[in-house]
Amino acid sequence: MRSPIAIQSLERRILFAALPPGFADTLVAGGIDHPVALDFAPDGRIFITEQHGNVRIVKDGVTLTTPFVHLDAAANGERGVDGIAVDPDFAANHFVYLYCTTAGGMRLERWRFSSGRLRRERSLVDGIAAGPVHDSGRIAFGPDHRLYVATGDAGDGNLAQRGDSLNGKFLAMTPEQYRGAGGPPQIISSGHRNPQGFDWEPGTGRLIATEHGPTEGVDGPGGYDEVNDIVPGGNYGWPVKFGFDQTGFNAPLRVYRQPIAPSGATFVTRPGSSWTGSFLFACLRGEDLHRLAFRNGRIVADQRLLRRRFGRLRTVVEGPRGDLYVLTSNRDGRGSPARGDDRILRITPPRS
Repeated sequence: MRSPIAIQSLERRILFAALPPGFADTLVAGGIDHPVALDFAPDGRIFITEQHGNVRIVKDGVTLTTPFVHLDAAANGERGVDGIAVDPDFAANHFVYLYCTTAGGMRLERWRFSSGRLRRERSLVDGIAAGPVHDSGRIAFGPDHRLYVATGDAGDGNLAQRGDSLNGKFLAMTPEQYRGAGGPPQIISSGHRNPQGFDWEPGTGRLIATEHGPTEGVDGPGGYDEVNDIVPGGNYGWPVKFGFDQTGFNAPLRVYRQPIAPSGATFVTRPGSSWTGSFLFACLRGEDLHRLAFRNGRIVADQRLLRRRFGRLRTVVEGPRGDLYVLTSNRDGRGSPARGDDRILRITPPRS
């Protein structure tokens, strides 16, 4: 009799054979150990964080064997190297930013890629509490040239409402800060439990984010995962309120009653695709990719893609040429790894 893991792996291989209509997917690289985030250098190299501490590089479809840095990242639970962002002016300054766990908690650091290695330059933000869960840690550059950081509540919901804590917040740093000596970031919003992915809507500049909610609430068991419209000064309620009724706080755009664990996210910005303007996010527990379509600021469609084809999905990022790059997360201790996991998939959106 086959074990549950063997059955799940067999089901996944069977599902590989049936591509969802309208788009193609390609394996870019495999054999990655628990990847969390990725970003692109101007020459097309892909920088990838592995939660236990490695930063790896994929070049011309090959995952280079030597880690370009190994951080002592106190990687256990959801701690580790959680976020990466390549400086928009990387070709000139070679800066790479990492959000990672240190002995003193979560920290945003600046590194420089030099002589084929990443070398630490300085800490930019510290004093962010770390916990075995809810460390968040997505980082990305906004259209206003600021560096944005999403932080979780580190398992202590009260931190999300405290004005003297950087936990449970969206933060932003100016170019002068992240390319200079760092300093206190601006708090954009508060009341977050565990935001996992975010990006800016083309045309409107709205900051849209995914967030892990609890699986038990006042109206019984179920999911309370959210998609939120992040506005400056907004308070998203956690832990005072969550889910459908958030009177007095910023209400979510969507709440998922079936737990899906929404993770990294991106907008499709390149023209010429029927997905242009859509918001896509990867799901860990849901094991699929959601595509949300907006009209007049509202969600008008929610399409599920790659359902159980590749297991747990950690993030999706739009690449320099408009393809979408998806990280699997089957070696995080909660999945059922198949041969070749974890991997990077490239998805070509359907033409319009």
